[in-house]
Amino acid sequence: MDAKDVRIFCELAFKEMGSRAFAERHLSPAGIAKKLGLDEKTVRLRLKKMEEAGFIKYYQVTPELALFGLKCLALYRFEAMNIATKYGVVKHIQGLPGVVEAFDYLGPTVSVSLAGVSATRVQQLGDEIAGRFELKTMELGDDSIGEPHSRPDRLDWKIIQKLRYDARSSHKEVADALSITPRMAEYRIGKLTASRAVLVRAVINPQKQEGLVFYELGVTVERERMTAVVSEVKEKYGEKLWSIRVSPAGVLLLNMFGFTLGEPEEAAMELPKIGGVRWCSLLILKEILEPARPNWIDVLIQEEIASQPNQENVGVRVSRTRT
Repeated sequence: MDAKDVRIFCELAFKEMGSRAFAERHLSPAGIAKKLGLDEKTVRLRLKKMEEAGFIKYYQVTPELALFGLKCLALYRFEAMNIATKYGVVKHIQGLPGVVEAFDYLGPTVSVSLAGVSATRVQQLGDEIAGRFELKTMELGDDSIGEPHSRPDRLDWKIIQKLRYDARSSHKEVADALSITPRMAEYRIGKLTASRAVLVRAVINPQKQEGLVFYELGVTVERERMTAVVSEVKEKYGEKLWSIRVSPAGVLLLNMFGFTLGEPEEAAMELPKIGGVRWCSLLILKEILEPARPNWIDVLIQEEIASQPNQENVGVRVSRTRT
């Protein structure tokens, strides 16, 4: 794999789960090609190569969080006292309602995206996790979730359930599973994607990650130098820098990748040489944690199917208390 392969993968895998993610349509090979300045055929061939090599494990579908009555999504970073405690945290959150995704780093640190019906509920959930394991907590920002873009019916939810862990199922496979025509399956899937009711992401197989390192640099920068530092970092690291954001505390968070274990440390040593940079921390991603199956989102999908009438516009939706 080269840097272009990894950048293509990042566009499909590392997506925010809040309103901004669902506000954009699913990135097609053509969309990725345009964003990265590549040829569409090149993107398709590179994706196929990553799939055949097993680097891309599968494609996952996540319904728009607003469809479940969720109003807030926040990202927390937890630091445990030791590795053993972190392993306990990892085991606990994989089955915990409200955990949307989690990132396990080398060492005692894990990052977790938490969703809830309110900012207060999300804060309570974060406090519960931290208190249970006596964790040091850092809030990396939150996102208000707006109203859903569409309202799937019973058949839509059954399609979402079918695609949940196999988003690249063919129209015929979906049609056969749900006793509908391939044309109907194609129409419904296209409608779900176009209406932004679902988010499709690629899932990496960590056992096929040899020679590839994802890492994050937390950079403290003088406020008046922030724009200049960001510009210099973009120029210095190019396509290996796939995401930039600023935490509520004003720390510049740089998500990057490299092909040797030495690159992350070298970057952490080089950044403080840039004018305006005061301090730099380093986290190396071990793996993106896969939730237990069925998880709380799977349960909510099943509840939606059960609550929906068999015929469209018949009956009344059942209201439920969400996480």
